[in-house]
Amino acid sequence: MQEKIAEKTYAGVLGKIIGVFYGRPIEGWPYEKIRKTFDVVDHYVYKEAGTPLIVADDDVAGTFTFLNAVEDTDHIRELTAEDFGEAWLDYVIEDKTIFWWGGLGRSTEHTAYLRLKQGVKAPESGSAALNGEAVAEQIGAQIFMDALAMMCPGDPQMARKLVRESARVSHDGIAVEAACFLASLEALAYEIRDIEELLNQAEAQGVSDRLGKIIEDVRQECRKTDDFRQVRDWLETYYGYQLYPGNCHVIPNFALILASLILGGDDFGKAMRICISCGWDTDCNGANLGCINGIRLGLSAINENFDFRGPIADRLYNISANGGECVSDAVQQTRRILAASARLYGRPVPGKKPRYAFEYPGAVQGFASCPYLERESYPAENASQYGKGNGLLLRTRNGRCAVSVPVMFDPADRQQNYCLTASPVLYEGQTVHAEFKVPDTDTQLQLYAAYYNFDNQIQICYGPVWKEGQKHAVLTWKLPSLGGMPVARMGVLCMAGVGKETEAILKSMDWNGAPEHFEIRGSLRNYDIGLNMAMESFVSSARQFHFDSRASFTISHTERNGAATIGTAQWKDYMVSSRMEPSLHKRFGVIGRARGHRRYYALMLWDGRYAGIFCRKGGKEYCLAKVDFSYGNNEKYDIELCMNKDRITGRVRAAGSRRSNEEWKCLKACDGTYRSGGAGFVVDEGTVLAYDFCVEGLNNCREDG
Repeated sequence: MQEKIAEKTYAGVLGKIIGVFYGRPIEGWPYEKIRKTFDVVDHYVYKEAGTPLIVADDDVAGTFTFLNAVEDTDHIRELTAEDFGEAWLDYVIEDKTIFWWGGLGRSTEHTAYLRLKQGVKAPESGSAALNGEAVAEQIGAQIFMDALAMMCPGDPQMARKLVRESARVSHDGIAVEAACFLASLEALAYEIRDIEELLNQAEAQGVSDRLGKIIEDVRQECRKTDDFRQVRDWLETYYGYQLYPGNCHVIPNFALILASLILGGDDFGKAMRICISCGWDTDCNGANLGCINGIRLGLSAINENFDFRGPIADRLYNISANGGECVSDAVQQTRRILAASARLYGRPVPGKKPRYAFEYPGAVQGFASCPYLERESYPAENASQYGKGNGLLLRTRNGRCAVSVPVMFDPADRQQNYCLTASPVLYEGQTVHAEFKVPDTDTQLQLYAAYYNFDNQIQICYGPVWKEGQKHAVLTWKLPSLGGMPVARMGVLCMAGVGKETEAILKSMDWNGAPEHFEIRGSLRNYDIGLNMAMESFVSSARQFHFDSRASFTISHTERNGAATIGTAQWKDYMVSSRMEPSLHKRFGVIGRARGHRRYYALMLWDGRYAGIFCRKGGKEYCLAKVDFSYGNNEKYDIELCMNKDRITGRVRAAGSRRSNEEWKCLKACDGTYRSGGAGFVVDEGTVLAYDFCVEGLNNCREDG
């Protein structure tokens, strides 16, 4: 039973991201323009619209970022709107991530965020009483809720409860009701395939008269005709945008989702074509519809009449302050939902899998023919499609095959609407482990990494060639020093003997722990290109995070807690260090084990006289250790923070030729709040320069004092 639920959840996640990327290129286009340009939108139209296919989008980022609220608590059933509001402050970067930052009183989410920042707690932050009915009843509540609903298979009441609390951070009234109704559909779709029965059961969970009338009106109209153009004309007359305030009201879009669901029947592709061809909020509507039908119809239905999965290859960007979780895929997000669901219902949490394990039929987790090494090759496919078990099938053409997966965002995927900011998921000094099934003993295998150099040009470095003639291969490769430059793609070369073709199956690939040694040193200023990808590997909530002509970084913020981080949740026990020079400031220092930008450990200096280790947890902060340390502006200081299980230590000293032999001041603390996370810098109300940045895994971590 759990295996069936897992696959349906994966299908739901896939359906959601398919809907986003199917509809995203023409979001906001008038219905008439869509009809004139495409008639029926029957394929991914990103090329015609002049946009990338895989882009940052609020539907994706909001859905999977707000799942963090569930992961950050031990009491899922007691989660409140206030808890979800705290997650907004923890993981949203103002004016950058997740939302359309359209202004107070215009963008619902921007308005709610500003309320939260001002100290207004949820649900008041999203209330119609505070923000007005027009702001409170836009579409956002239903576009962020799918992950919470998929946590509750067969349990519509729990799905509604979680979604209601999450939705009320920013929305009110019928927007919250609509989100709860769609959550009911998704929870029930695990067990009910018939659309009429599904709608009946969802209504039975409770709907207001206002929402109930919309549902019944749409159902009645769809009984009269199966012509979606006729239904779309009816929707325009009775539920069109012109009847509601704001720029993207929930009611027209909710009604269109229901109509597309009914008219599409049991054909995933037909429903998607209807939904996107009808316009309005195309990516949001396609996402909700795709999620419902992915769950309801199952994985096999998604590609019945069109290859929805191939172009996307499971990929997504989850933009938030948790930069190391941005470059992701549908399988990894499915695992998160299943783990949260197990905790919710008291079942054993599924065991940790390698990052790439390809455990669902057809899953490729972002792997594709390498754009830097292979121009003509077979597409990356799951071996299950050929009855060879799960794994990535590598088939040579002209004697070799090169496949790779993005581990950092591709600058070509940027677009105007949403800021694409992320940290890599793989670094120099980390060790990659890959397991293969090798039917032909003449096959050779080689791991490689494509990385950006100082001029943002791609370079390739290779691991050793495996040619041991066995049918089971385990390759291990520690990435060499890349001068602090970021890895773009991690890849595999499969090579055949002379005059032959061959194949192999990549069963899994993974890497764990912090880098053995990862260091950025010297100025990152590039006079030819400006910002390079080493700078862009940091995710910053500091107002200014930039290069300097002498130092590596300059970090400046006008308020408290201007943070910039790099790294992932795999970084557990390590030391982070930097030589730093404060200017005008209240506090500054380095941070470690960061999850978002309000959850971390920090070693900070302040008031010209103190150094301390802090644990920040949302809006609260705890000083774990403190020493006297005299320092001044415009002088350099060496700062180190080391985290080894519950042992948190740090040390500081003055740097420079005159004072280089001065003794370290050491601090000790014991705390188990955070077990892993990225590293970086923080400054309160001022500016600090950083002349270098270094992360060393536990084996090299000094814990003096």
